Amino acid sequence: METVKMKFFLPWLVIYFLVCYSGVEVYGKDYDYSFTSECLADPLSAQYNGGIVVNPNFNEGLNGWRKSGFADMATRMSNNTNNTFIVATNRKGPLHGLTQKYFLKKDTYYVTSAWVQVSHGDGIIDVHVALAFRGPFGIQRTGWAIARSGCWSMLKGGLILTTSAHVDLYLEVNNTAIELWADSISVKPFSQEEWKLHQHQSTEKVRKAKVKIQAVDSQGQPLPNATVSLAQQSNAFPFGNAISQHILNNKAYQDWFTSRFKYTVFENEMKWYANEKIQGKQDYNMADAMLNLVQKHNIQVRGHNIFWNNPLSMPSWTRSLSPAQLATAASTRINSVMNQYLGQLIHWDVVNENVHFSFLENILGKNASAIYYKKANEIDSKAIPFLNDFNTIEHEFDGTSNPAKYLKKIRDLRSHGYNGPLGIGVQGHFVKPNLPYIRSSLDMLASAGLPIWITELDVANTTNQEVYLEEIIREVHAHPGVKGIMLWAPWGPKGCYRMCLTDNNFKNLATGDIVDKIIKEWSHQGFEVYARDYDYSYTAECLESPLKPQYNGGIVVNPEFNDGLTGWTLFGDAKIEHNVANDGNKFIVASKRKGPYQGFSQEFQLEKDKFYVISGWVQVNHGDDANVAVIFKTQSGFQHAAWGIAKSGCWSMFKGGLVVNASGPAQLYFETNNAEIDIWIDSISVQSFSQEEWTSHQTQTIEKVRKSKVAIQVVDSQGKALPNATISLFQGRANFPFGVAMNKNILNNNAYQNWFFSRFKYTVFEDEMKWYSTENSQGKVDYSTSDAMVNLCKSKGVSIRGQNVLWNDQKYQPNWVPALSPQQLSVAAGKRVASVVTKYKGQLLHWDVMNENLHFKFFESKLGANASATFYRLASQFDNKTPLFLNEYNTIEVPSDGQSSPANYLNMIQQLRTGGYTGPLGIGLEGHWCSDHSLY
Repeated sequence: METVKMKFFLPWLVIYFLVCYSGVEVYGKDYDYSFTSECLADPLSAQYNGGIVVNPNFNEGLNGWRKSGFADMATRMSNNTNNTFIVATNRKGPLHGLTQKYFLKKDTYYVTSAWVQVSHGDGIIDVHVALAFRGPFGIQRTGWAIARSGCWSMLKGGLILTTSAHVDLYLEVNNTAIELWADSISVKPFSQEEWKLHQHQSTEKVRKAKVKIQAVDSQGQPLPNATVSLAQQSNAFPFGNAISQHILNNKAYQDWFTSRFKYTVFENEMKWYANEKIQGKQDYNMADAMLNLVQKHNIQVRGHNIFWNNPLSMPSWTRSLSPAQLATAASTRINSVMNQYLGQLIHWDVVNENVHFSFLENILGKNASAIYYKKANEIDSKAIPFLNDFNTIEHEFDGTSNPAKYLKKIRDLRSHGYNGPLGIGVQGHFVKPNLPYIRSSLDMLASAGLPIWITELDVANTTNQEVYLEEIIREVHAHPGVKGIMLWAPWGPKGCYRMCLTDNNFKNLATGDIVDKIIKEWSHQGFEVYARDYDYSYTAECLESPLKPQYNGGIVVNPEFNDGLTGWTLFGDAKIEHNVANDGNKFIVASKRKGPYQGFSQEFQLEKDKFYVISGWVQVNHGDDANVAVIFKTQSGFQHAAWGIAKSGCWSMFKGGLVVNASGPAQLYFETNNAEIDIWIDSISVQSFSQEEWTSHQTQTIEKVRKSKVAIQVVDSQGKALPNATISLFQGRANFPFGVAMNKNILNNNAYQNWFFSRFKYTVFEDEMKWYSTENSQGKVDYSTSDAMVNLCKSKGVSIRGQNVLWNDQKYQPNWVPALSPQQLSVAAGKRVASVVTKYKGQLLHWDVMNENLHFKFFESKLGANASATFYRLASQFDNKTPLFLNEYNTIEVPSDGQSSPANYLNMIQQLRTGGYTGPLGIGLEGHWCSDHSLY
């Protein structure tokens, strides 16, 4: 979503914007979920352009910044990139260095970020840095980073104030012996309405999907006016709650719990101190009984936990063991408990709270956690090993387990040898939520690319407990990185750990009502019914085994040949047989073929005005690559539907489509000119779509990829919303390039100019840049006409495609070129590339370097098979910023033209790559239609 914030002082205003809409919804500023966990040579630009920070990138020296305490402050510039940053030296205290003052408003959400680095100092490599604000409330830290020497680390955080206040921003480092460097500092405010909008938008994007249903009869024909009833069986997003042993003999507890949750975790019953109170005497009776109970209700279980790195939470007898004895006991424990529940759990918290505590590391060595994570994954590869710690998202003041420290612990596990699957567990024991800190902390954790679960969510028993609980659930559920939420509200007759959802009669408390409200909301009461979805996927790689057929084969009988040759018949003079590969994959083979069409066939009843999408996988038994055409014989004759390049030794995908002029029978064939090879086919699909469905696909795709929401906030000079403001919107230009070709006649024709420039912002010249136009006589280069057209377009803000550098069709060469010797042609073509590309360097949107080199081979016939690749490389050397395009006709226009089929087009791209051109490349499709083959 594009976000626009403007201050206006009049109740009527005009805004010019660059996005195409007939109607505009007004929303708040967009949120940037990104975080960079890598330590970079140079910092990225400040998020939100710095927000309310003055001079965030220090491009104006020290403007806006003051010295804090006792320190020296100056700007420096990096040697390689001329990046400017601020440096604090000779610091006498943790907060001494740089500062900037702001007025922060009550109930506004502030997201902070910065990039930090430290000097070599006394040899310290990593240093903990906090971004903090000081005000009437004292000092509040908002984000953390582990700063290094020699590269820049990102910091991200957030805060919300209960009262408006003047505050000072600081960067806090306890070690005063080092230099502190900072850059790209941002403080971005969001209103509560904007914050909730972010949640809604993210929830709509990452938590919801449309269900497409079509009711058909036994012949696959649509059933009009069918009544469709939908019942949701479970929620795709894991949302669960902890249970205690008291559930075993309490039917009311069981009924309340099992009617709500499909995920759980045991409060204590799988922990070491519960299973082995006395060394050597293991007891899993309670955990076994609880597991059997929940499994009867199809409830999935997280394993919590194998070890607990807090010595006070280990079995008491472990604390007196020697290192060797502890290693033996720990080995027994992990083997015992994991084999006891092998294959029955979705996760294991392997070493609980090992960011805060280090009991095992202190006794067994720094790699202790990594050893047990590796062992856990070896014993049960299906249960994802998780870290699990507290205060990572709950409290910004706990520097021990902040997101930066959590990410460091992940790096430590990797560096100590554990490279298997891993999950991020953040417990979530809250008192009062700091939503900006929660979101930014999750941003940081999500940068690891691992699944994040909220594992023990509860809220302290305060007057706003249920309010805070709902706020937190909605915040974490909306975050793209969070894959599951577990509440920590196991019931006990004497109360709960911190939060109960029911009373002792299992009547909901206010917190329970919130949970039921959330569950009901996520259990969608109604569904929108749409047409079948369209599968845009295509696999260009040649695979060892074919993928499953798209649409499960659609109307094809026996598409995967699991039923032998059922549904398939012999066509012509050939032999067909059913074959099975070593991996068990089944396919059909046509051998001893006497002609291109001979092989196998299947007949379908195709309907007029329906759209049919065809796909499948093809292979040949030996020899060179073979062009294979997919053809239907209809009442109108033969129709090409798709092309594939079949290889020996691997499976290639083909995809295409057709529309028939009249309803009736149609036979599917596969054609290849080389009758000496065997054709193998598998995973064939013929899927029909109605015109309404097809139009629906177009609409859905346009809504998804061509549109975005424009967010506008109208405020007065104090930043307060202006109610009932009138907003008029005028579109400056569309952001999707849509243009038309022009010719030299535009230069002296005002009417042509007025018509053209009132409509288009993109163009291409008909002939004026082509070689035969700019060098009609060898050595006499004339760009005067194209120069005039370029200048005219530039004056009107129109972008230009370069068409073309060279044309591979002999008849479109300058008339003096065909008679050249290969050596002379190489020199002349090289000069042409250098001349025209240099001439218009930086002024064009694209360059068609070798026009129509699928259909024609003039340069390859003279200069060798790598001619095209050579000239693409040469063009890139003279202008490495303008994308270089192929450009071809009939690729999407004419299904019967195999020379430039999509399969051959992709093959040409591969040839350019293997020929040595590895630079940027674009796909140009000319689109010269005679009749509508839009489905193809």
